[in-house]
Amino acid sequence: MKKHVILIVAGMVFLTAIIAKAASIGSPETQEQGKIAAVAEWSYIFSRDLEFQSATRPPNHENDKPENFRIDGGNNVLGKITYGVFDFLDIYVKLGVANYNLKGDVVVGDTRAATENLSARAAFLYGGGIKLAYEIKDGWIIGLDAQYLTSDHKLDFSATTASGTVIKAIYDTCRIQEWHAAPYIARKIANFTPYAGGRYSDLRLKQEGPDDPKRWDNLHFKADCNIGVFVGTDWNLGDHFKLNVEGRFIDETAMSVCAAYRF
Repeated sequence: MKKHVILIVAGMVFLTAIIAKAASIGSPETQEQGKIAAVAEWSYIFSRDLEFQSATRPPNHENDKPENFRIDGGNNVLGKITYGVFDFLDIYVKLGVANYNLKGDVVVGDTRAATENLSARAAFLYGGGIKLAYEIKDGWIIGLDAQYLTSDHKLDFSATTASGTVIKAIYDTCRIQEWHAAPYIARKIANFTPYAGGRYSDLRLKQEGPDDPKRWDNLHFKADCNIGVFVGTDWNLGDHFKLNVEGRFIDETAMSVCAAYRF
């Protein structure tokens, strides 16, 4: 037991140091060695603030600055396959579809020059992760989820200038990458297993514009806040089936709902 606890704690420290979609943590329990679970998951991001990093600006736009950019709504619908390597260690893959809406302003000096809306069309979402969890005593569980997801989108771009002019365009390439390391504690109570924890998460967005020197290109954004908290619970419906609901806050405002079947 002590060796397992030491391994989990060491994993928390190590992974928190090296790992920064904003994705769900999901069930706090592992599957047991050799067991497989299939999960259907829906996640919705209500909002996540982004910080502008860099871009290639067109001529006469050297002083323009993107501000107040954020994800203003986004869906992840996916399937997840989890395999128990050991009783205390799962590995998993996620495959699905994601779409996002982004908003922000372009500011020149102290003046807003335009408001932008970008709709990321539905695209293939993929990734995976690991989960460490161990029941220490009387139904108490400590664990860690580490996860990475990415998707490549086509963007429908619309900008409304301060004078009311509307500009539209299509950007062919926008890559969104998300990852987190999330330690937590859980407690078995009858058919429920509520859990709570904190996480270090990050999101990176890279948008490439059309091959046009008059347009912005190579825009890079990152998550404005990396530290968040989450709460959730499993509802165990027999030996094989469970439901999960979860909320995530501070780094992003998001929720997820999952249904899992363990074979």
